[in-house]
Amino acid sequence: MNMPRSIVVELLVILLCVWKSDTQKVCIEPVKGDLDIAALFWSNNAFQQASDPFKFNLCMGDKHQCKIELNNGTVIANNYNGVSTTDFSETLLTFNMGTGTNSVFLYFTCDPNTLGKPVLLDNQGGKYYFEWKSHIACKGSVATQNAAKPQMPCYIYNGDDLIDLTDMTNTTSYKVQKDSANYTLNICRNVTDVSGCDAAVCEGDKAVAIVTEETVLESAANGDVFVKYAKPDGKDCGTKITFKCPDSPYHATGPVFVSPSDGCDHVIDWYTMDACPSEDLFSSNCTLQNSKYLIDIDLTPLNNNGKVYLASGAEFDYSIAMCGASVQDCSLTNDDGTRGHTVACQKKSLESAFHKNLGMSKFTKLRFVDDALVMTMSKGDVCSSGFQRRTIIHFHCNVTEGEGNPEYVGETDCTYMFVWHTRYACNRIQKCSFTNTTDPSKVYDFSSLTVAQDATSWTVKLGEKKMAYINICAAVGHVADCDPSAAVCVKETGQSANPSAVENHGQASTMKFSSEGNTISITYDHGSVCNTKENHHSVIYFACASADQSVGPQLRTESSSNACRHTYTWFTPAACAQSTEGHGDCTITDAGYTYDFNSLTADLTAKTSDNTQYKFNPCSTLQDGCETKSRFCEGNTLISKEIPELAVENDHVVTAKFNPESGNPSATVRYICDHTAEEPKVITSDNSITVEVNTTLACAPKTVDCKPIDSLGNAYDFSGLKGTNWKASSVDGMSYYFSICSTLDKDLSDVKGCPGGAISACQRTSDGTLVNLGYAASNPVIQSTGTVLFHYINGKKCAHGNQTPRQTMITLSCAQVESQPQMISEDLNCNYNILWHTPKACPVQSSSATGEDCSIVKNEIKYDLTPLKSKPLQTVFKGTTYNVGICSVAKVQGNPPNCANSAVCASSGSTSNSFGELKKESLYSEEGGIKLKYETDGNSKTSIITFTCNAENDQTELRFLSNDGVIVRFQVSTPYVCPPVESANCRRTFGDDTFDLSSLTLHGANYISRLRSTPGDIYYYTNICHRLIATTEAAGCPAGSAACMYNSSSKQYTSLGKLTSNKPDFIHKMGSFLYLQYDNGDKCPTNNSALLQTLILLRCVEGPRTSRIEVGTAIKDCRQDFILESPAACPVKSPVNAKCGEIAGFDTNALKKQYRISSEEHDYILNFCQNSGSLDSDVKKCNNQAMFGVCQISKSSGHEEVIAGGPQLTAMKETSQLIFNFTGGATCAHATGNVERNVVLTMFCNEYAQSDSQPQFVSEDPRDCTYYISWPRRDLCPHRSMPCRVTMNGELFDLSSLNRADKDYFTYATVSSSVDEKYQGKYYQLSVCSAAPSKNFKCAGAAVCEVTEKDSEHVIHKSLGYPDDSPIVTGDPQHIEIIYPTQTYCDDKKSKIRSVIKFTCGSGMNDPELVSSDGCTYEFKWETSLVCPSTSKPTPTSGCVFTKPSINKIVDLSIFTNKLYKAGDYSLKVCSSLSESELSGCPAGTAVCKGAVSFGSAAEYKIYEEFGNIRLEYDNGESCREDDNSSGNRKSIIEFRCNKTAGEGQPIYLPTSPRCVDRFSWETSYICVEDCELNYKGNVFNFQHLSSVYKPVTVTADGYEFTMDLCKSLKAEHKCGNYTNICAKSSDGTIYPIALTNTFEPQYQPENKTVLLKYSYSDEKSPANNKQVNIRLVCNGTLDTGSPTFVSKTGSTYNFKWVTYVACLDEDLHEVPLGFNLFKTLLQSTNPPFSRSVVITGDQTEYKYYISLGAPLHDIPELSQECLDGNTTVCQYKHENTFERSIGAQAAKYYANEKQLQMIISSKSKCGRVGSDTVTSLINFKCDSSASEDSLPVNTNEMASCRYLFEWNLPQLCEPLSSAAGGTQSKRLSPGVTAVIVIIVLASVISLATVIVCRLKRRRRYNGPVGYDPLSTDDDTTGLITAVKGRAPRLYHDDDDDDLLI
Repeated sequence: MNMPRSIVVELLVILLCVWKSDTQKVCIEPVKGDLDIAALFWSNNAFQQASDPFKFNLCMGDKHQCKIELNNGTVIANNYNGVSTTDFSETLLTFNMGTGTNSVFLYFTCDPNTLGKPVLLDNQGGKYYFEWKSHIACKGSVATQNAAKPQMPCYIYNGDDLIDLTDMTNTTSYKVQKDSANYTLNICRNVTDVSGCDAAVCEGDKAVAIVTEETVLESAANGDVFVKYAKPDGKDCGTKITFKCPDSPYHATGPVFVSPSDGCDHVIDWYTMDACPSEDLFSSNCTLQNSKYLIDIDLTPLNNNGKVYLASGAEFDYSIAMCGASVQDCSLTNDDGTRGHTVACQKKSLESAFHKNLGMSKFTKLRFVDDALVMTMSKGDVCSSGFQRRTIIHFHCNVTEGEGNPEYVGETDCTYMFVWHTRYACNRIQKCSFTNTTDPSKVYDFSSLTVAQDATSWTVKLGEKKMAYINICAAVGHVADCDPSAAVCVKETGQSANPSAVENHGQASTMKFSSEGNTISITYDHGSVCNTKENHHSVIYFACASADQSVGPQLRTESSSNACRHTYTWFTPAACAQSTEGHGDCTITDAGYTYDFNSLTADLTAKTSDNTQYKFNPCSTLQDGCETKSRFCEGNTLISKEIPELAVENDHVVTAKFNPESGNPSATVRYICDHTAEEPKVITSDNSITVEVNTTLACAPKTVDCKPIDSLGNAYDFSGLKGTNWKASSVDGMSYYFSICSTLDKDLSDVKGCPGGAISACQRTSDGTLVNLGYAASNPVIQSTGTVLFHYINGKKCAHGNQTPRQTMITLSCAQVESQPQMISEDLNCNYNILWHTPKACPVQSSSATGEDCSIVKNEIKYDLTPLKSKPLQTVFKGTTYNVGICSVAKVQGNPPNCANSAVCASSGSTSNSFGELKKESLYSEEGGIKLKYETDGNSKTSIITFTCNAENDQTELRFLSNDGVIVRFQVSTPYVCPPVESANCRRTFGDDTFDLSSLTLHGANYISRLRSTPGDIYYYTNICHRLIATTEAAGCPAGSAACMYNSSSKQYTSLGKLTSNKPDFIHKMGSFLYLQYDNGDKCPTNNSALLQTLILLRCVEGPRTSRIEVGTAIKDCRQDFILESPAACPVKSPVNAKCGEIAGFDTNALKKQYRISSEEHDYILNFCQNSGSLDSDVKKCNNQAMFGVCQISKSSGHEEVIAGGPQLTAMKETSQLIFNFTGGATCAHATGNVERNVVLTMFCNEYAQSDSQPQFVSEDPRDCTYYISWPRRDLCPHRSMPCRVTMNGELFDLSSLNRADKDYFTYATVSSSVDEKYQGKYYQLSVCSAAPSKNFKCAGAAVCEVTEKDSEHVIHKSLGYPDDSPIVTGDPQHIEIIYPTQTYCDDKKSKIRSVIKFTCGSGMNDPELVSSDGCTYEFKWETSLVCPSTSKPTPTSGCVFTKPSINKIVDLSIFTNKLYKAGDYSLKVCSSLSESELSGCPAGTAVCKGAVSFGSAAEYKIYEEFGNIRLEYDNGESCREDDNSSGNRKSIIEFRCNKTAGEGQPIYLPTSPRCVDRFSWETSYICVEDCELNYKGNVFNFQHLSSVYKPVTVTADGYEFTMDLCKSLKAEHKCGNYTNICAKSSDGTIYPIALTNTFEPQYQPENKTVLLKYSYSDEKSPANNKQVNIRLVCNGTLDTGSPTFVSKTGSTYNFKWVTYVACLDEDLHEVPLGFNLFKTLLQSTNPPFSRSVVITGDQTEYKYYISLGAPLHDIPELSQECLDGNTTVCQYKHENTFERSIGAQAAKYYANEKQLQMIISSKSKCGRVGSDTVTSLINFKCDSSASEDSLPVNTNEMASCRYLFEWNLPQLCEPLSSAAGGTQSKRLSPGVTAVIVIIVLASVISLATVIVCRLKRRRRYNGPVGYDPLSTDDDTTGLITAVKGRAPRLYHDDDDDDLLI
């Protein structure tokens, strides 16, 4: 192709001088010609390339010698032989020695802006090829114009380095300001753009300094380069400019005036990369990259599928192939005769056989130096001179050329030269700072937005299917399919994206800055073809925004007539002009970032080249100074005592300037950013007292894209994680702190003192040392797996490995539940890997919206701009005043007629024009934010207002952005569009305790509370560490509220407070309580100057429970209080020395097993919580060890085994993770010292982990042989608990009490007979609003579990739903539902399995029922009184006895009456008043008193139920004082909560109560009223002791056969119907129900010391069939279980009597000591009854019971560790399936009467039917004179309470027990179970033999609703398996089909 020739072709004669002798010089005079090189004749011209420096002396004048020599003095050329345009080229000057051994070829090209310099292209065998760009090679006016401007060579050979400033010579001069004067200067030449000033430095238009023939660059001893410009008269020094090399291109500066010195009027320092030694950069391929010098060139597109490029000369044609391609027909003539990979070929068009190889691919080299890009292709064919042919291609950047084509230049000595203009030769990185042309004082630095070429570009979503990749000052980098030169690339997204549909929207090399008003723009041109007229091009408009409110690039969606022009808006701190704010404390703020140098406390010293020593300390006085309180000393001379003034120069270089003492020079310390400087590195300057300190503290943070988009178009938003410190812990005591999208907040105590400035990760070692782990340097990377990687680099240098700087990789993984970040591994090179499962890593849904009435809803948040309607907004730009109205007419002075209805009015002088009418207003939102658009009639003019957040204050400010003649753009910065803080770090440390409340955060619902009020109830919506979720109920809450109040009477929503920060500083500690504080709610109704706030008190309580927030009382003192009691409010557990079992609340027994884990080189046997046992047959050495934790086995042929981790175990429980450290392994062979191997096992929450998930190998740290293993576990995920409250028809319903502790927090559902037969053999476990926390609920994390028994040893558990949302109101008529989804597909592979529970109103608390299932949706029906309207709920009982409506049970608080209780400083009583002696100054009748102030009268109290708890409320205390800003009387609320283990308990004062309302919390077992129990004044009657698990009780009388079970419904085989527990069968065989289970009503009748149980049956269709049953339980001093008898039938009422010990009060049972004489009598008998054992067999299944009454069971061969644990005295065993379990331990209690001795033995085993109870054994010893003396005990029954009954009839007991007991008087039991004295049967006193008792039992299946729980035998129930040496594992299984639980 024809190209403009940049080379002079009319070169005729050149003036050069040849020295013939020392005295004679012959010069060739110039004849008429175009090339005048006289301007090149300058003294001391020097140039260096690589290691070969060349000195050029192109002579002009007698003092010069014409020669070119090497640095060592060797002359390589010194005469001139002339030029022959035919022999060589029209463009070459040739120097050579007379022998022709060395030749120098100068190749001149035109560069109109510079005098230029020679650049070495190549050398071979003494042939040196240079290119020289210079204006002297230009023709016409350009050459003439520039020749008139004095210039000087702008490079210098400085020692071994070349310093080249040629590129700094500018046609547009440099502007710099000193004081109030403006200066213009240029480098190596005069300024060209200042009229009237022909000088190198001008002040205004006045010459200050000039370039003369004597002006040269000089070098300083410290490596700096300087130039001294003469004064205008040509004498002395007018201006000295010192050029300094910065540590990075990003820390270069413009010219900066410093103190005059060295005899010069002005002295300037200038940090520039041009002052750095030139580096010759090489590459053996087609890419060249260097981050230090900002070079990124990629020629690989020139391969173009193997394309061969053609070029022609006068005689020959040339073929060139690039970047992997080859010229095939020239690959024949290699030296060795083989075919080669030829890349350049010479041919003759008329001789087809002629072809010469001009270069081989293997010997191709790409080089970049001084903006010259040269490729050499060597090792071609040998030519006649003996040289091998080669090719030199000089590439030129030309963005308009595309690929371009090589152009032949010439050949000399078999070297062929080409020039190639192409866009791919352009450097893709550009300078990234800009000085505002209209206001030079404003300098902008956009380098923080530049993305490295190997990092992720900025992304902008363009609709649904396209995305733009953007970089600033550089190309987008390695984005697949994008043009490598593009700075803006647009491509399709998604799986179906077309890879060819990619557009280049502008090349990086065309970048141009411009400014208008407050807007800075960058334009990228010469993109791909758009249409026939133009190419795509992009403009990015930047506007200033704070770091917290910055928004990445966003597309301007306004329509444009030019489809090829693409515009973006970017709000960023980089667009803020550099401005500083000093704080006087060694800190300074620049562009929103505060530099803090206070950690540089040590004295610093520096020396100059003449050994002058400086000592200084900018942030403190010198510790060893020259004088007292000195800060800067030169030797012993004081320079300054003053605190230095901090300032920020251009490009963010911080300086500390010391004001000198009188007569002393000033001193300046320049802080230079250096990420590698672990300690400050001091560099001196000779030309003034200027000292540079290289430090990380001077590095500003990198801007990071916090809202990236992946290649599929998925958008992510990590802004909610900004601004807080996150923590990952490890078991070795290390803590790792990191930030996301920001720097660490070092104000927090955990990281205070972390070194390194703006770091993003820090390690705190176990001894408290803080270590820098890296800086954020790039945007997050979204990986193909969907995980997001944040990479931090340049931390503290690693002390081992390759000693590179530390770096941290943080991987965020999408999860539904928040978990704690996990430290996964650290390798030998100090690379740290942290994994974080968080919902924040999930893609977000973007949305656009339109608004109305000056408000708009965006992303579920309502933004109301109404307050701006009345606010006048005005700004002035270039003499034009703009008045803007927001949703209103602009307020313009004088009301000009042209702006009568104008919302935007522009006025200049007397002229006014409308730029937008109010009637044509549109408010809308898009990715870029909220915008307001106004148009005029005909749409001729448009105004667009972009709103940005001002979170710093309450001010609203209008800024002019731009005006393109059609669209005027404004920015309004206002707090009204600030998005609420969505969530905050919920983890905080107080002293040694760390608290993590994140498990309480709700993401799909809110907590709901209610305060009963008149005329309407008040509802409260709250969340923890998160703003409210936009549910239906809370939709009216003000945007951003974290707490909100709704008044059902006025229908008004009020904000009670917001999260004001995402830091955890809103979490506080008060004594043993935590509390959360939300501020900035709506205006306080009682104080207009105050805003409402919320206080949520959190109290630590152990054990699982449904989290719910209770309201304190109505708003007092502008504050609303709430109370939340939860285990989450307890401190996070610290590391513990662990044994297997329950570790920090997590039971590891289920994991006792050996696991094989593989890595590339080894297998690992993880022996989790077991003895070594028997491993695989190939494991030998580890099997010989007594114990081990992890065995490592090599996969090599030797299979070497080594103990990688011993049995010593340390564990640490963090939120959702458990970390184990197995220490004590074998010695690490390659570690320093005696270091033992160890294994770190991290179990972590993964909701999607399978129940049989396996541990996985992660990495090995070879330094100390630490092996990292991870294990995803679903059972480690927090038990998800959704709020269980919902409003329906204006009433609040709470279902949480359906999750009952006595039922292990889940309930069994029956299966309706209408359901398909395949479901009839299964049973279902349900938990309400949460995952069941029970160990007996085997579907970890689920709320619904289906249990299927294949046979007695194989049980399958299947999850049918997980808690995902709160209850909802749906249907017609309305009802309450809970929907539990799963991620498991149904059989159709389309839908997913889910469960639906429909709640309907019914009496009591019935059991749920499965009513339908199609295998995909499981529907349950649950009748309960909890969802009945208030009109149908029972009314409270008067007095201190209260009927609990939710369960229709009586709660008696009278047990507390008349006893004084203390709660802090409070004295209180229950249902009674304080006595006279207890009043302490309070008035008579007071029930709660503190400090002589009554907080409630006993005469004014009420008892009521509130969400399952019992509240006692006292009113009518003393009046509130007026100065408390309160009114009314004081009151107290005592809330009683059931805790079955608390006993009587004590009231606890809750300190957040408002001043006039005091609240108390009281946990006690005395109010626990569970199914089949009665609590009477602390005496618990457990009727489950009378309910057999095998069969119901039968009573025959009066022709009836009654079948009854006191506690559960009868089985279907009894044919009594659902929910029936008592049936009657008449003599004719008719069966009919007479009592329903849920009508159970127990009463204690103290007058006759009996318990009355009432049941009833109602038949709505036939009321005549209604029945009632009364069963009176009588104690009568018996110790028997007894049996019922029929008494009478009166009408429809059936009366029974049951004499049983269950009816006895504690005081009626007599506990005795051991009864030693009794057992002595038994032992001394002729035939002791314990001397032998028998086995009683039956017809089907056999169980054995081992009983040892004297000592724990031992030495029984068929028993295993479960019963031989050193404690068990009663064991149940079944040989068939090797089942065994302990049902009695050593602890026992004895009760006696005259005929019986009762022994109750407790155990460690949990009862699965009653969650809080344990298994017990009861042995009744009875007198039986007819019994044999060697009789054995008999197992008579097993009760629903998990009590095993034995009877032992002995004649030895027929003597009175009082004497048998040795005369010891019986003791009366004190109230409460805890008061019973536990007696241990001592083996030393009583040595009893082992008794084997067997019982025959028939197995029956029961599908009823009772509380039983079969035990699984699949892999999910490994906790039920105990391995025993030499025996198969024993499977736990119940002794009937109603299977037991552990």
